[in-house]
Amino acid sequence: MAKATVLIIEDDKTIRTGLTRLMEAEGYTPLFAENGVEGVKLALEHKPDLIICDIAMPEMNGYEVLAKIKQSPSLAAKPFFFLSAKITKEDEAKGLAAGATGYLKKPMWPEDILKVVKQHLR
Repeated sequence: MAKATVLIIEDDKTIRTGLTRLMEAEGYTPLFAENGVEGVKLALEHKPDLIICDIAMPEMNGYEVLAKIKQSPSLAAKPFFFLSAKITKEDEAKGLAAGATGYLKKPMWPEDILKVVKQHLR
């Protein structure tokens, strides 16, 4: 069985590197992008099984990335998680209304990330 692919779209290099290493250690195939434009391009090319995306990024923010992903029939149903330090109930409601599967909060713990990823990649 092929390894699940996880796309990480994050402009912070430390977080992006940490998540990439975490996914590799758990046997997933990580892809990463440092901005939304690159993330959408990778998503359309590789059709990842799950996407983790920062909200506040240069060039294209997380909401714009999600809107582009939802336009693609082959990606629209894939689990999509926002990753953000700024999460109020209003932010979460806005993201879920836009079509996100859920939120991962910064700072995050590896076990919290893995729990969500494993739950959605069964």
